Amino acid sequence: MPRRLAALAAAFLVLFAGAAVAGKKEKDLPPRADRIFLKGHVWTGDPSSPAGATALAVRGPRILAIGSDLEIARYSGVGTIATDLKGGWVYPGFNDAHLHFLVLDNLDLAGLETVPAIQQAIAAYAKAHPEKDWIEGRGWGAGAFPGGAPDRRLLDAVVSDRPAFLSDRDHHTGWANSRALELAGITRATLDPPHGTIVRDAAGEPTGVLKESARDLVEILIPPPNAEERYQALKRGLDKAASYGLTSVQNASFARDELKTYERVLDEGGLKVRFSFAMPMQKSLSEEDLARYNALREKYTGPLVKFGAVKGFLDGVVDMKTAAMFEPYVGGGQIQPRWQQDELDATVAFYDRNGFQVLLHAVGDRAIDQALTAYEFVARTNPERERRHRIEHVEVPRLADLARMKAAGVVASTQALFANPDKTTLENFAVLLGPERAARADAFKLFDDAGVVQAFGSDYPVFSMETLKGLYCAAARKTPEGTPAAGFFPQNRISVEAALRHFTADAAYASFDEKEKGTLTVGKLADLVVLSENILEPPVERLLDTKVLLTVLGGEDTYRAPQFARDAIR
Repeated sequence: MPRRLAALAAAFLVLFAGAAVAGKKEKDLPPRADRIFLKGHVWTGDPSSPAGATALAVRGPRILAIGSDLEIARYSGVGTIATDLKGGWVYPGFNDAHLHFLVLDNLDLAGLETVPAIQQAIAAYAKAHPEKDWIEGRGWGAGAFPGGAPDRRLLDAVVSDRPAFLSDRDHHTGWANSRALELAGITRATLDPPHGTIVRDAAGEPTGVLKESARDLVEILIPPPNAEERYQALKRGLDKAASYGLTSVQNASFARDELKTYERVLDEGGLKVRFSFAMPMQKSLSEEDLARYNALREKYTGPLVKFGAVKGFLDGVVDMKTAAMFEPYVGGGQIQPRWQQDELDATVAFYDRNGFQVLLHAVGDRAIDQALTAYEFVARTNPERERRHRIEHVEVPRLADLARMKAAGVVASTQALFANPDKTTLENFAVLLGPERAARADAFKLFDDAGVVQAFGSDYPVFSMETLKGLYCAAARKTPEGTPAAGFFPQNRISVEAALRHFTADAAYASFDEKEKGTLTVGKLADLVVLSENILEPPVERLLDTKVLLTVLGGEDTYRAPQFARDAIR
């Protein structure tokens, strides 16, 4: 149907419904909606909601009704905004359960898979920014470099006039040039810091690669961004998130100096997504810090900003062999977890007694076992309550640990795009693990089959926070270019619908928000996304062509595609 006729049809429905109820007494009329959405296809994600719905009504920030066009048009009154969905597909707003939202616009090397391409991008960026005292960036993958790691001389060749420091895509390893090493005083005599490694060549000289806490030796020297830079970066990030259909995100990190930036945008009414924040899990929390954590939790309870979780690190990442594994990596190498078990048990129990949800970064099977042991200890030791503690990433679990997660009610906070079979995944990650462990790495189907609640995130900026890309990766286990043809361990694929639930209802559950969002249900927040395609209909490649047409937060638009028509007001 041409757009003009479709708009007229939607308007006719509103007028027809208005005429039908004009003669009724006021007490017999349905409540007036602030906004109605008509002529679409609504997937609610809620089995109790009506099947085959084409429309919904919103009053204030919440869903008032879901049904057919004619049923929903009855909720129209003077001032009601009518949105013609033009056959678009409506889904619950996407919820990214693990990311690091506030990212500055430095050099981004994501997707570059050769040394010349990386060097060319660095050189171009440095040339374009002569005013920068430091060249900062992120996103390089280990698979781009011979031997799985870069060298300072490769960086010196393109930036020698000032210090440069570039994080890998996991943000667990840094790459410094010679000038940065010099400023940090890092020499062959410098000792490795606790839980960190200064990588050295055969002669004992630092290569410029700094793993885990060794990064801090350089990063502490980099001037922090000012308040205006943080503010502008947050605003850009919000626009980007809304354009991807995101209505909620769960920030897996929190820095005190960022709070004022979020508060500034919140006071302006500019938050386009809902935030849940996890504060750092410290081994010994002073009474002053505990009071500060409690104050944040009591002040910010939602619906836009929420505190109530803490996050700790047990290990690192596979690509640089800093994830804690029971067996050595292929070719050698094995690290110890960052915590002693009794120390971790006591710390997790402390936060649990104080009512905090605990998120533990654990990638390797040994770290995952340690996290589960701590959660099992807490369940035996502390008073019974609903905890929903989480393991973040949980990339290489032992099969026996899936049943432990289910029994303990532990949420698997996984990242859909971690299964993206790019060069680093195929030629570094999988090689270091070996076939047996790689077959159970980022194997999302294993969690689903075990009945473990699984919440999907992106770990942005490690990977893009484009949910549609994550859905495709989880369902296809291929790159967007369609490689490898058979998929990366294709037995671990899940359906698009399962992946969608992990990005909606399950993500809401993971932050104790399932009563407020995650499905399109009468009474819940009107957080929704309108897509150009029915993403639940095969083939899975349909996701690659799907566009976000409209994103709505609490009944208000946060993003509208240019081609999406304006609304009508009665």
